[in-house]
Amino acid sequence: MKRPLSHFRPLRLACAMLAVGVMLFSCGFTAFAAEAPEIAPPISMPLPPYPEDMTDEIYPADIQTVIEGDMRQIVKTYTLMEGQDPADIPRDIFELGGWLYILTGITETRTSGTDTRSHTETVEISTDSNDLNAILIQLAPTMVYQSEDGYGGTLTLELSSVTCEAAGYRNSSYTVSATREYPHLSDNDLSLIPKTITDSGRTLTLDDVTWEVQNYINVDYEYIPDSYRAVATYTATASKSVVTGYVTMANYTGEVTKMVTGDTVYTAIFWGSEIIIEPEPTTAPTPTATPEPSPSAAPVPSVPDDNSFPLVPTLISLAVLALAVAGLMFFPRNYVRVYSAVSRSNILILKLRISAKHPIIDLTKLDGDSFYLKIDKAASQRMSGTDIEVRQGPATLYSKITYEGKPFHMEANFREGTIETIY
Repeated sequence: MKRPLSHFRPLRLACAMLAVGVMLFSCGFTAFAAEAPEIAPPISMPLPPYPEDMTDEIYPADIQTVIEGDMRQIVKTYTLMEGQDPADIPRDIFELGGWLYILTGITETRTSGTDTRSHTETVEISTDSNDLNAILIQLAPTMVYQSEDGYGGTLTLELSSVTCEAAGYRNSSYTVSATREYPHLSDNDLSLIPKTITDSGRTLTLDDVTWEVQNYINVDYEYIPDSYRAVATYTATASKSVVTGYVTMANYTGEVTKMVTGDTVYTAIFWGSEIIIEPEPTTAPTPTATPEPSPSAAPVPSVPDDNSFPLVPTLISLAVLALAVAGLMFFPRNYVRVYSAVSRSNILILKLRISAKHPIIDLTKLDGDSFYLKIDKAASQRMSGTDIEVRQGPATLYSKITYEGKPFHMEANFREGTIETIY
């Protein structure tokens, strides 16, 4: 793991102060020889041109900050345009308002809507009759409709739209008959009966004759027929047009809907951890006694006030700086560095001290439940064999520091209640 820059902060600060003191010291001696040169006015540098092509940049359409107690998160919503790749959505860790935000995930949501319109569907069925009551039995009151372009719904039968028409016709042959009576015939002779007749404009042919005696006479005491009555039946073949069936049509109406897919929305969620920076301890300067002048010492020649150099205060400042550097170099502090174990990033989220008298690492102020901890090499060596406590709120995990020639690493998981040493 890379060593964070904050690890070298005290040493860099001491070196910077020492360099400033040396520079002041050298500048003071130079003042005796010559006047300070004039400082040239600052040169105005033009600002870099603003990039015109920003098509590759992806900017959030909306940014929301969610605060719940000690928990903070920033939610960024992106609506991509044509040609933009979701892989280009920014995922970098960033700092804002004293909080460090780390990406925890990106969700994809497709927006959708509903398009509604009225629709009428006409159905056609074959029936044997044009009786409305018989037809309604064959028609369902509702129907489920689904179109090829995605519209669907339930339609209702319109009773007023039901119509019935003949499906077709055919010629049908049938027999037409008529009866005629012929009374008072002298004999039952067929020649006395007409062979054809005309009835309703149609010619019928004699088909059958029934004879009846209409009157008797007494001849020689015997009754013999005197006259006859004939009942003649005439027939003919006729044809007519007959309906072969009926076609019934009916309308079903109603509203149909279709799901319309909209844009694809990506939501990036960043969880925040408060950045806690402990103030660097300051070392009080050690007072230095000013030596009294010796009576036998030769007088030091005075220097004019306009070119005087504060030699003694400068020497005192350099001595104080040397003591501060020595204190930082020879009296190291026991530091514990805390990183987020979610992504095993090398971003420091907390640095605190630990000692053998107070072997407690308190992570209560941090969000999350899994952390990666590193105890400095020198502290691991001095505190090897010391039992330590890692706390987050009411939860406490226990471990023992072991020194193997390098910093002591461990991973604390409060969700699972485990703490694991990493070698």
